[in-house]
Amino acid sequence: MGQSYLNEAPEVLTEKRVSRILNENAGWKDKYPTLLEMLDCNNPALERRAKTTLMAMQNQATFLEGLKMDPQLEATFTAALGQLVPKVIDLVRIFYPNLVANELVDIQPMDRQNGEVFIVKPVYSQTASGVTAGQQIFSNVTDGTYASTTVNVALATANGTLTTFAGTLSPTPVVTSSVTVTAAAIRGVDNGAGSITGTGISAGTINYNTGAISVTFSVAPVNTTPVSVVYTYDYENAATSIRELELQLSLLPVTATPHPLRIKWSTQAQLAAAAHLDLDIPDTLSNLVASFIRQERDITLINLIVNNATADTNLNFDATAPTNYSRIAKYAEIELKLNFGESQIQAALGRGGVSWILAGNNGSDIWRNVNGFVPSDVVAPIGPHKIGTLRDGTVAVIKVPTMNTNTYVIGFKGYVVGDAATILAEWVPLYASPIFNSYDLNNYQGLMSLYAIVLNQALYYRKGTISNYTA
Repeated sequence: MGQSYLNEAPEVLTEKRVSRILNENAGWKDKYPTLLEMLDCNNPALERRAKTTLMAMQNQATFLEGLKMDPQLEATFTAALGQLVPKVIDLVRIFYPNLVANELVDIQPMDRQNGEVFIVKPVYSQTASGVTAGQQIFSNVTDGTYASTTVNVALATANGTLTTFAGTLSPTPVVTSSVTVTAAAIRGVDNGAGSITGTGISAGTINYNTGAISVTFSVAPVNTTPVSVVYTYDYENAATSIRELELQLSLLPVTATPHPLRIKWSTQAQLAAAAHLDLDIPDTLSNLVASFIRQERDITLINLIVNNATADTNLNFDATAPTNYSRIAKYAEIELKLNFGESQIQAALGRGGVSWILAGNNGSDIWRNVNGFVPSDVVAPIGPHKIGTLRDGTVAVIKVPTMNTNTYVIGFKGYVVGDAATILAEWVPLYASPIFNSYDLNNYQGLMSLYAIVLNQALYYRKGTISNYTA
């Protein structure tokens, strides 16, 4: 085992590689038919979850194989590995897909403890046409043009006294009849012969070859008014000025840290449970501890998100009961906050939407009343859990009992692998040690998870509060 494709993100795990993993673990096809159904469905979210689970299972098997090869552990694992592997794989199969983390972050499996995560950033690779090499697209260019020969230049800022403004446009040559000069409501254009005219402009010239421009206003523009020029350059005679993009792939070193937990039970209790209740104590405890480890991971991620989300007072929602219409109608108005938060994410980064909402108890009660909320089938939940969806299933609403009851966070997961706000670097989702039967008639077992968390783009997170809510 230990194939190089194990650390590939689920999005790039091709059908050929999926087949290789399944062929190397032939028993999985019969044992986990639901996993195969998810791989073959037309739902991208379910397919991604199946691939992530499949890779986690393979990483787990690889990890155990490595332990088996250790001379110091060979005797123990020779006796126990045959029973241990199926059980651990079953735990991973149950534990991994049910993580709330799957809804929140990008999960990148690692094939060793000291590994790397992928971060993708599209940047401009050269300085040209109003952009600078190294600038990340979307967030650094504000005029919305990327593959364009139109350039928006800030010529000057008025001080309330000056009437004449001059400068040099770049790149050149300038296409004739393409120049527009603006200062508030004043607008002038070139006539194709080198002159700039318009109401409120007394004189203006443009040299199409050098880019030299001068504009004189009849009245000085108001103080702090931006004076801008929009024009088109001749790219055929300025090929080096064509904007160039590079998909920058960074590899960030990370170390998976251990999260261990030990369980203990008496032989007497195990015998009694088996005799009277037909209950497998080791199996029951292992599954219970697995749920605790899963919950801890989710809460760790959520705390990171809440602490790094940008607080915005415009997202604060006053839930005071109205006097002239129903409280349910009032609570539905929080949907406006969702729209505003999405707009703020897009304003900050030039891209993004809303993938999920995290909410404390009071916030969850209110989000349930938004138009289009579809509840999830939740029975006796433990820890953070998905209570439903909004916007035709595209926005997950997750209730977090450990959050401040009056806080909520909206977030965008990211477009592609490496673009996510947060990355969960997974090495071993869940490892269970062999059971140790002590001479004192107590039994012991250890479970451990190893992973790292990387905060990549916190501006994808926005935070608001709930006030004056009463049940």
